[in-house]
Amino acid sequence: MAGEIEGRKTRPVCIAVTVSKSDSETVVFILPITTQPPLPSRKFIEVPQIESQRVGLDTHVRKWVMLDEINTDILERSYVWEDRTPIGTFSSVFTSKIQSSLIVLARSGGASVVDRLK
Repeated sequence: MAGEIEGRKTRPVCIAVTVSKSDSETVVFILPITTQPPLPSRKFIEVPQIESQRVGLDTHVRKWVMLDEINTDILERSYVWEDRTPIGTFSSVFTSKIQSSLIVLARSGGASVVDRLK
């Protein structure tokens, strides 16, 4: 893109929540997945090795789902994803853990939302 000074890098994400709008668009709430150990002040959940395997990510590297940085986007018109094919799915138990932790954090004001809907 114009003005970029760094190359783009494919980054895994977790789509934590989807909301269907009345205009047939889907709002997605996206959480980054990182291999960089988070600072103690951040809110995160470590991805168990079996969950990394389920979603098709490397299993020899530790990963964390960052809960305090929520990105939003509209799936149908997003320019962020070149390929929208999921690479895998976390188990329902781990997904519920992510979602419930995110809800608690959001209600307490501990999460910031990056609004890409505009």
